This record gives sequence, C-alpha cells and structure tokens, in this order.
Amino acid sequence: MLAEDISGSTNSAPSVTQMRTASVDVDSLIVGRAIKSPLHDQHGVLLLSEGAIITEVFKQKLRDRDIKTIEVHTEDANIISTTHVVQNLTRAQGHSSHHEGIDSQLQKTIDDGLQFVTNEGPASRDSVRWHGKVGYEQSTREVIDTKGKEQCEVLDQLMHSSLSAESIDGFQLSRTVSASLSSLRDDFDCVNASALHLSEDASLARHCYRMSVLSMSIGIEMGLNEENVCRIGVAGLLHDWGMLKVPEHIRNPQRPLTYSEKLECQKHVMYSVDLLQKVQGLPTLVALVSYQVHEQMNGTGYPRGRRGSNIHLFARILNLAHHYVEMTTKLPYQDAIAPYDAMLKLFAGAKQGLFDPSVLRAMLRAQSLFPVGSLVMLSTGRMARVLRANGDHYTEPVVQVIQDEQGQTLLPDSEKSVIINMSEDNCYVTRALPILHGPEPIPAPHFLKNPNSLKKLQKQEA
Repeated sequence: MLAEDISGSTNSAPSVTQMRTASVDVDSLIVGRAIKSPLHDQHGVLLLSEGAIITEVFKQKLRDRDIKTIEVHTEDANIISTTHVVQNLTRAQGHSSHHEGIDSQLQKTIDDGLQFVTNEGPASRDSVRWHGKVGYEQSTREVIDTKGKEQCEVLDQLMHSSLSAESIDGFQLSRTVSASLSSLRDDFDCVNASALHLSEDASLARHCYRMSVLSMSIGIEMGLNEENVCRIGVAGLLHDWGMLKVPEHIRNPQRPLTYSEKLECQKHVMYSVDLLQKVQGLPTLVALVSYQVHEQMNGTGYPRGRRGSNIHLFARILNLAHHYVEMTTKLPYQDAIAPYDAMLKLFAGAKQGLFDPSVLRAMLRAQSLFPVGSLVMLSTGRMARVLRANGDHYTEPVVQVIQDEQGQTLLPDSEKSVIINMSEDNCYVTRALPILHGPEPIPAPHFLKNPNSLKKLQKQEA
C-alpha cells in the first residue's frame, strides 16, 4: 500500500475534512522542509507524520503512483511548495498593505449597498433601433470607425497622463461612453462589428475600448437602464489603467509570461484602483467593479478569489468581455483565435463555472454564436460576413454574401451580395473563418446544421 511504502503507517486521518487544506503540485515540493501537520492521501491514509521531512524518495514514490497533486494543510503549503512560497513572497512585497487599504476603501461601497444593482426606469434596450435584414450604411460605418479610433486616442492620452497628473477629467470619459451608447442605439450591430475589427492592435487603449463596447452591448441585452449601461462602459474604459505601472516587458510580452510574471501582472488591479482616485466625477461603484473584473464565478480569479453573487454583476459582465477580447486579439507571440472559436471557449468556461450563464446568454443575443463582423462559409459554397445578430437564433445570424460559389469577391452594393436571414433560409454555416488574422478555418459542428439540409448533405455524400 502507498502508506506502507512511504511512511510505514496505515493510520487514517481522524478528521481530514475539518482541516483547511490547499492543493500542492508534487513537483513543487521542497526537499528538506518539514511538515507541521500529518499528511494524508485522498482516502485519509497517512502518508507522512507530523514533523516528517520532505525527501526526494517521497516525491518519487508519489510520482510512481501517478499522484500529481496532494492536499496539505494551508500552513504547510506555504512552507513546502515553491508555488505557494513565491506567491506569498510576492504578496509580502507589495500586495498586503495595498489590499488592506483598498479593502477598507471598497468595504464602504459594499456597506452602502452598491454591491447590488438597482435598475429602475426604462431599459436601454427599448431605445435601440433594430434594423433586421438591412445592411450598414457605408457612411454610418465610416463615421463609427473614425469615432472609435478617435476615442481610443483620447483614452490613451488620459491613461498616460494619469501617471503624473494630480487629477483627471472623468466627465471626458463619460462623454466617450455616452457617444458609444448613442451609436449603439443607432446601429447596435454596426458598432459591435467596428469594435471587433480593432482586434489587430493589442494596445491597452483599444483593449479597454473594445471591452467597454462589448460590455455595454451585453448590459443592454440584459435589460439594464441607461445609467447602469454607462457605468459598465466607464468601468470598461478604466479598469486596466494600472497595467501602465506594470513593467513594460510584462505588460507587452514577446513570449508567454512565467508564473512569477503573471503574479506581477496581477498587481495592476491594485494600481488601477489607486489611479481611479485621481478621476474626478467618477461613480463610487466603478472602483469596486474595476477591482473585481478578474474574479471568476467559481472562485479561481484574483485578487480575492470571490465567488458567485459576491462578485458585482457589472464585474461579471466585464470579466466575460475581457476573456473574449483577449482571445480575439493578436499578440506578438500568439495569433488571435477566430471569434466563433472564442465563443465556444466561453461555453466551455461556463460549464466549468467560470462565467455567469445569464451574462453569456446576453452576449449570445448581442453577438450570436458567430459574432457580428466575423466571416463564415455557407452550405451553398458562398462566403458571407455576419451582419447582425438574430435574437434567440444564436446559430442563424443575418449575413451578407461577400464571395460567390466560384470564389469571386462581391462588392456590398453588388446584385449578388444578398443579405440572408438564416433563420428563414435553407442554407447553414459550414465553417467559421478568421477575420484579419488567426488560425485555419474551423468546421462548424453538426448540431448547427439545419436538420433538413443535413439530410440532403448526407444523401449527397452517400
């Protein structure tokens, strides 16, 4: 037995479930360090007695039995695991005092009841113009593209000035958000398509702008009023400003970050809250939301590992938007993934408990499974661009054909560049394509295909 081989004892733990434990990788165990509490396996069988020393022989015994992680007392984890030691050292060097100060600031926000969303008055969604099966006006798209780039430039200037200025004009940010909301009301899908095409630039300003637009879209679909949608938009623009205080080689890496560099990067949350104190006219709620953007529903996020409803709704919205924007942005060492593939990863994350399902459903309504602005191949052999989401018809968006069956590119005003509402048509999506960058085309899963069309396809293949 394992216990006999390793410790020579088969005594079981008297109350393993009552211990505060932490999961530790076997490879991270530090040889030569002693444990303060007995160490048992998942069945309660004693592996090492109190005061025993971690040895290389002990680690090898665990590996031989394909044991990759063990549960140890929390105090022991901070002594015998390199991972936990590094994490605690990092916190000791700058997180602790920061956390205490920030927690005391934000606790008042929670005590004042701002952790809960008050959503009185008409829903912002009621004032949005829904265009149905109609294309974008070229002039409108050009105006929206220009506005988006201008707003990113203003945001970039405000971000960098926050490092030295004593105060920042928060009303300028509010005006930016109000302009975005006005554009969303006028043509919801066109604004989202325009924001998606900023994905080739990984700059911090564009990241925050895309998050702001996408999060506002989700908030609109969730039935939030104008004031709440604007609060989400402002938090989206501000939440990552602290990244400017993170070392350049970590903020804009040319390679994947190491574990210690990721911990350094996580400090940006505290830096952001500090910088937000300089922004004049900022709703108190924005600091709390910004602090919680990287928390996950299952408690695996940071900085506090909060769970479920202990995370503000607006932070849950921004967290989902953050993952989508990050996955669909090209980095120096990593291509962006196709928007459709990013949506599938969000589904997988929701199944793991990372995301709020109600937020994901709202994003589906706002974007569809094939996000607005992305490219798809149709069962007819034509290529199309997703023009508009289609409500609850997540897999059947409104698309505009941009290439015919022979591969000839069609101009938007061409007679063959038809607009198709796929919920009313007999064709279906066979492949999701990258936009400006990304991986090879991704086959659409069979569940997306219209049952009747799928039968026809199967007959043809037979």
